[in-house]
Amino acid sequence: MAHVWFDKLQSLEASNPGTLDQLKKDLENRTLIGEYIGSDEHQHLVKYSRVTIIFYAVVDNLSDDDCWPCDKAWDLFDKYDLDKVHCSSLGVYSDFPTLCDSLCKVFKDVAKSEIAKDEEGNVLYFIERKPSGESKVLSLAKLKTLEYRLFRKMREKLRGYYAQERKKGEEARPAS
Repeated sequence: MAHVWFDKLQSLEASNPGTLDQLKKDLENRTLIGEYIGSDEHQHLVKYSRVTIIFYAVVDNLSDDDCWPCDKAWDLFDKYDLDKVHCSSLGVYSDFPTLCDSLCKVFKDVAKSEIAKDEEGNVLYFIERKPSGESKVLSLAKLKTLEYRLFRKMREKLRGYYAQERKKGEEARPAS
C-alpha cells in the first residue's frame, strides 16, 4: 500500500513540481480515508482491475465532525488527481417519511446488486445543508450487497472451520 501511495506522490511531483508541498499543506491536521484495492496478496471479494488506493473521505483531525462533506473532499481528491469512489446524491429531504422511503429503496437496490457490477456496496453520507451554503456530515452508513454478505459469511465460517481443524490436529499430535 505504501508503494502505491509513494508512487502517486512521485508522479504528482514529477508532473507538477511544488505539488507535493501544497499537498502537505492541504493535509496538515487532516487524514485521507481510502481503501487499498487490486492487490493479489490482499484481495477483497471483488476482483479489481488495477492496484490503487481509492479515497472516499477526509477527516479534519482537529474537528468533532465525522468527515468533510463529499463535495469538499472530492474537490481535494480532484485537485491532486487521486482515485476516488463514485458519488451521487439521492436527494434532499425535508420530511422523515420521504427520507425513509428513499432509504428503503436504496437498501433494496444495493442488496440485490451483484459484486461484479456494483462491487461491495455503498456508503451513505447523511449531510445537513444549511441555508448559508455550509454543509456538515451528520453520519455515515455502509450498505453491502447480499452477495457480498453471503461470501463474507462463508469466508468467516471457513476460516473458523480451518482454525478449529488445525487446533484438533495439533492436540492429536503426541508430545515429544
